[in-house]
Amino acid sequence: MQIVKTTYFTNCYLVYDENTKEGFVVDCVSEKLLLQAAQSRGVNIKAILITHGHYDHIMGVKALKDATGAKIYMHESDIEKIDDGAKNFSPYGENKVAHFDVDVPVKDGDVLEIAGMRAEVIHTPGHSVGSVSYIVGDTIFCGDLLFKDSYGRFDNYDGDFKTLKKSAERLFALKGDYKLLCGHEEDTTLDYERNHNPVLTDNYENIF
Repeated sequence: MQIVKTTYFTNCYLVYDENTKEGFVVDCVSEKLLLQAAQSRGVNIKAILITHGHYDHIMGVKALKDATGAKIYMHESDIEKIDDGAKNFSPYGENKVAHFDVDVPVKDGDVLEIAGMRAEVIHTPGHSVGSVSYIVGDTIFCGDLLFKDSYGRFDNYDGDFKTLKKSAERLFALKGDYKLLCGHEEDTTLDYERNHNPVLTDNYENIF
């Protein structure tokens, strides 16, 4: 399994099998960057896995779908955000996300078999009610749940700190270590965040 990170104020990922040259994308803010990454490697994009429905993770989904025919996977609780600028946080609350239909609504515990790879879905709400993390091999794509030494916002539509903290604790309870590929900023590891992330000690229950 190979992973290519593309960055345009959001980290998006191309995951593919070296032998079959088939793969999938995790989040899509810029279809151009992901298409360039796929085309330069001869990769056929079979699916688009969405961690959550904020505009900076889904702006390029429609164009990427049109270009590749890839199936779109997203948690059903975040589907309402696609066409609502006030909920997906497109600039100034305007709807600037091109509409797309979700082919496969995912839920907690789903195991996806895509391009010869296995992706396990873990529902990890808190930053968004429909946020999910995808476990692929020794890697977790966690969207905006966790960052290195930090964690996602919760002071927004359907965000909640208590829920976010429980989601983080759920990941930390997994056995062993994993690469943690985040929706923004640098990569980290699950073991590092178990020992350093302030989400376990911060207390915001009474702020919002």
